[in-house]
Amino acid sequence: MAKITVGLPGLHRAAVNRMKPGILIAFLAVLAGGLLLSAGLSGISWSGADPRMLASAGIAIITLGLWITGAVPEFLTSLLFLLLSALAAVAPPETVFSGFHTSAMWMIFGGLVIGHAVSQSGLGDRVVTRLVAISPPGYLGVLATVALAGLVLSFVIPTAIGRVVLLAPIAVRLAGQFGLEAGTRGQTGLVLTAGMSTSLPAFTILPSNVPNLVMSASAENLYGVSFTYGQYLLANFPVLGGMCLLATVGLNWWFFREELRPAERQEDATGMTAVQQRLSCLMALTVFLWITDTWHGLAPAWVAMGAALFCALPRAGVIPASDIPQKINFAPLFFVGGVVGFGAVASETSLSTWVGSHLVSLLAYADLSSDASVYAMLVFIGSLVAVCTTVPTAPGVMTPLADQLAEATGWPVVSVLMAQVPTWVLVPFPYLVPPIMLTLSVGKVPSRHAAQALLCYFSIGVLICAPLHFLWAGWLGVFP
Repeated sequence: MAKITVGLPGLHRAAVNRMKPGILIAFLAVLAGGLLLSAGLSGISWSGADPRMLASAGIAIITLGLWITGAVPEFLTSLLFLLLSALAAVAPPETVFSGFHTSAMWMIFGGLVIGHAVSQSGLGDRVVTRLVAISPPGYLGVLATVALAGLVLSFVIPTAIGRVVLLAPIAVRLAGQFGLEAGTRGQTGLVLTAGMSTSLPAFTILPSNVPNLVMSASAENLYGVSFTYGQYLLANFPVLGGMCLLATVGLNWWFFREELRPAERQEDATGMTAVQQRLSCLMALTVFLWITDTWHGLAPAWVAMGAALFCALPRAGVIPASDIPQKINFAPLFFVGGVVGFGAVASETSLSTWVGSHLVSLLAYADLSSDASVYAMLVFIGSLVAVCTTVPTAPGVMTPLADQLAEATGWPVVSVLMAQVPTWVLVPFPYLVPPIMLTLSVGKVPSRHAAQALLCYFSIGVLICAPLHFLWAGWLGVFP
């Protein structure tokens, strides 16, 4: 008689033992999300969630599981999210695909074309040569140079996407200059440093990131609370911004350090070509228009799009027009379109409000006897909302709840609003901040390679940065 082996249905036990943790997590997320999606499509309600919200939650779990683990390419996960949302009709098509209606899409398009032009023209090599010349020795020195460049851009360019499309290609070429090829640990660290340094410290600079502006505009509209540039910077940048930058450099050095190949440090004796000169002038004008957008009223996205079109003009441009459809990777467009649509669907189906209200109810069971415990609970709730809805969407959920949170905790509304900021800066997963994911996409770095460093960054932030920020902002009177 043949021997019968009893094991897991459809999946051999040995296969489970060999399965990588990320793949297993992704499988469980797809399984759990699929069950919720099926329940929602069957008309089942649960704990105040109607069938549409339940189906939306199922799609969200599938999407988050695949984004976090990187089991499949991120842009494919975004496309899967769009497909499932459209097929399940959890929201109108204009909501599901709202990410493709935003100016951010054209900002990314312009940035990808400009980045390609910088690479093809050789201008990127000249910038890299300058960075090589000023970088301190060793991998730590190169990381610090990239991080400081990202921080400086945060004070100059008012959009994280714009900063990323400038710095990410340069970081990739800088890695190659030191012998760090695509797929190596060293290149991953440089690319991740470019994404983190251009995005995370900027949450402490009022006009530099979209969530900052969403929160401040909503606060003024709902509560009559206004934040000035200096007030916001002083309260958040010295501890959150500064320690975020130090942690970015230190952790990426710890996780991804490699020996560098000696790089040529001499300047190119030849002058810039005519193409490089035209592109330099175009880049200078583009950055100037980005900096002065409050004067002339041109949105950064249209400036980027205009610069991209100029790059491909016959005779006057710097790249052949055929490069746009043939040589530029547009996968980041699909990824960001999915991320924006994710937040829009969560809002449309009231999933984000449902999550937020249930989290607020946790305050009834929390010990709020001290201001430190109140601050800890607010950061905890804000972080959970960000994980469920992504950072760009989180202020749209948390800001309208600020009056409820203020009533439950006894804190002023302005203090509750400012307690959101650490939850944007201290993120555990790359998918939460689209500019970081865009950077990884430009550098062809799978998000799972960045997840370990970001989880460690989040842990350090929660244990060290957040408490120090509470003490600093409390000393300034921002928190009670």
